[in-house]
Amino acid sequence: MARRKDQAAARESIVAATLVAIRDRGIASLRISDIASIAGVSTGTVHYYFDSFENLLMEVHRLASARFFSERLTMVGGLTDARDRLSAMIATGLPQTSDDALVTALYRLDAHMGFRGDHSILITALYDKQVSLYMGIIDVGVAQGHFVLTAPSMDIAANLVTLEDGYGLHIISANGSLSYRRAVELITSYARSATGCAELGQRSEREVK
Repeated sequence: MARRKDQAAARESIVAATLVAIRDRGIASLRISDIASIAGVSTGTVHYYFDSFENLLMEVHRLASARFFSERLTMVGGLTDARDRLSAMIATGLPQTSDDALVTALYRLDAHMGFRGDHSILITALYDKQVSLYMGIIDVGVAQGHFVLTAPSMDIAANLVTLEDGYGLHIISANGSLSYRRAVELITSYARSATGCAELGQRSEREVK
């Protein structure tokens, strides 16, 4: 059991180092030795856990899927009111600062690799899962009587995910004119218009409980 935990910790350390390396050094000239140096291990150790750079990047996408789909799915599952679910989704769909290594890595991977081959499949899969999650929440809101939609729920969901992507890029690029809080406000404003629900993002903690 201890060995399994040690191996899991080693893999996590290497992936974390990869995110930092991509954030700080980019991808074009990134080498396994750069990642090993940041992780404090040998290049042989990196190769032991990841037999190719592509597999290491696959792990980055797995983390992204966990953060932007699986973890959010669990989070909204604990909320019964679709208004609270939608507000929580918006709040957790953006990087809070330009230091967010995972989000930065995703944007740089997209720019470097483009929509080609396996990378395109991974990008599309994550996008589709996020759209599906938003759409489910919106449909529940309609069923609960909170939302009156101005467009099909799939269209609204696709716009919300795309807004996350666009504003997220500005945040990780350290755009001084757009903070995390401001981005949340802007996305929430669109969601209010699209769902006809003025209460989004404005319910008090007492109301939510």
